[in-house]
Amino acid sequence: MENRVSHVPAAPGVYLLKDGRGRVIYVGKARNLKDRLRTYVSRSHEEHPRLRALRRRMKDFDFITTTSEMEALILEASLIKLHLPKYNVRLKDDKKYPYIKVTLNEDYPRVFPTRNLKRNGWIFFGPYTNVKSMRRALGVVKRIFPIRSCHHRLPTDRVTKPCLNYYIKKCCAPCQGYISEKDYRALVNEVCAFLCGKSRSVEEELQRRMRRASDNLKFEQAARLRDQLRAVREIVRKQRVIFHDRVDRDVVGFIRGPRESCVAILQIRDGKLVGQEHYFLSAQKSVEGEEIVSTFLKQYYKNAYFIPDEILLPERVTDGELISEWLSRTKRKKVVVLVPQRGGKLKIVHMAKRNALHLFQEETSRRDAGKLPFSVKELQRVLSLREPPKLIEAFDVSNLFGADPSGSLVTFKDGKPKKADYRRFKIRSVEGIDDYAMMREIVYRRYKRAIDTGTDLPDLVLIDGGVGQLSAARRVMEELGLTHIPVLGLAKRLDEVVLPDKNILMLPKSSYALRLLQRLRDEAHRFAVSYHRKLRGKRFKGSLLDQIPGIGEEKKRELIRYFGSVERMRRAAIDELTQVRGVGSVLASKIYSYLHPE
Repeated sequence: MENRVSHVPAAPGVYLLKDGRGRVIYVGKARNLKDRLRTYVSRSHEEHPRLRALRRRMKDFDFITTTSEMEALILEASLIKLHLPKYNVRLKDDKKYPYIKVTLNEDYPRVFPTRNLKRNGWIFFGPYTNVKSMRRALGVVKRIFPIRSCHHRLPTDRVTKPCLNYYIKKCCAPCQGYISEKDYRALVNEVCAFLCGKSRSVEEELQRRMRRASDNLKFEQAARLRDQLRAVREIVRKQRVIFHDRVDRDVVGFIRGPRESCVAILQIRDGKLVGQEHYFLSAQKSVEGEEIVSTFLKQYYKNAYFIPDEILLPERVTDGELISEWLSRTKRKKVVVLVPQRGGKLKIVHMAKRNALHLFQEETSRRDAGKLPFSVKELQRVLSLREPPKLIEAFDVSNLFGADPSGSLVTFKDGKPKKADYRRFKIRSVEGIDDYAMMREIVYRRYKRAIDTGTDLPDLVLIDGGVGQLSAARRVMEELGLTHIPVLGLAKRLDEVVLPDKNILMLPKSSYALRLLQRLRDEAHRFAVSYHRKLRGKRFKGSLLDQIPGIGEEKKRELIRYFGSVERMRRAAIDELTQVRGVGSVLASKIYSYLHPE
């Protein structure tokens, strides 16, 4: 490898790292290919974990030299999209995003949605991550601008009469020659400006054409232009003014997750917020934030028809100047890439970051909801809950005529037991038989501690019992200010569900929601009873053996191991007691006398 690197030219270009199977695992660009590749074959004590992982998996590499670093930048974005390497940041499912296509290579261009990005003199607007928003934008375009939607090849195809769209004012019938090619091209230019968010320029152009038509006594044409102008102004009226300098800006905000990141981009045209798009990028946890932003910019603007004058970023990127130069050359106008430090620009960047956070949380919740078992979804439906009860906690108490009272808490997450969060309670403040007071104590201790420590609260609480136990638990929740958490009871006799308003809900025996509640109740009961038995066993053993002078933990273990139980020990003679290791005749006599007080 080191020998191969020594023959790599010290020129700008793109390199492809491959694993043992020949698969591309990383694509990168470099101003000096030799120096960059040398970092992957030479070891360093203070290297990044991601670099260490790449070196461990890299078995081969290829490289492509370019004439400039900017050309390498563009080629890198294309190769990432082609190979989808594991260790690169990349747009997730970017091939599936729809675009709006304008066929400028035709004499009478059309506007329609597409996923095919082959460039044959066409231009594309997008990508749109939300298909509904794309169709809404296309619907607005067709409502305002009478662009043809047929598939005829004009002007070669002969069309005998105009279609229905002409009669309902949705098409200007270029197939019949009712509009010149020059005027139709002007209409298409207005569509492109409108899709770019340049509503003000479209408004000014429509107003100019309307006045000219009116001056030439073409009142029908002027009336159509007036209606288009009103529709555009109605859309502009709903747009929020962000800046008053009328500069076109894109504002980028992003939020990181364990294996993917969400980038939100706010589109500001003529100082007004006209739209927002968001994208999910797959990225390893070790990838730095600046690389995520840099990769997004290269992949997003690679196919973009419109490039704004200014791009606001949440943090500085290493190749920001190169990206600015590349976009400026593409736009043929200066494009500024900057990181605001104060003022209104910083506020709008924070707004983009908040949008990215909300969208990331929404998408995560949607995916989690798709993984939930049917029983949890059905429980949400039958109880009319706003959100599915992903985290459910169940309580039960256990005692024997008031002796050794104990309680239990079991937790189910996504319909499955989460045993790490199980808790046992030894009742401290209740004497005698009082199940309601015991339930109050354990519920209070659980949620008082949760509030003090800031731990997660459940989506639903289940109480093993009827109206009495449920009322006791609800009073505690009200006292702690947790009334927003629904609390249910599940009685044992007929498995009736006691609702928070004390009404009874009878679910069919075949209900998956009822089966989930039964599992919770039975698990809480099992856990409570097992702890109660443990406490009772300790007390029983302690009262018989721990009170005898000369018996410590070791001798007690030997006695229990030898006889198996205290009852067998009671039936044993003194000589048999002395057979236990560590027990002499004196201690055997003490044990015998204690077990036979008569």
